[in-house]
Amino acid sequence: MSETARYTSAEEKAMRETVQSGEIPLCPRCAVLMTQRAIGGGSFGLGYHRQREWLLCPQCRRSVIFDVKRGTRL
Repeated sequence: MSETARYTSAEEKAMRETVQSGEIPLCPRCAVLMTQRAIGGGSFGLGYHRQREWLLCPQCRRSVIFDVKRGTRL
């Protein structure tokens, strides 16, 4: 099997840009609409709060998590 389990940096960047534009991206490997899950970071009084977006492909089961506020991959 020559295909890697992780998305490439270019694939992740394209998905992040799609999310930032307000759309739901397609999986770059199998062209299926990704499932979005918002992940809130409960700070429990620590003084910070991270808002993350988890994108999952229902077909190939690959996923990626982004820090929504900064738009970076974790």
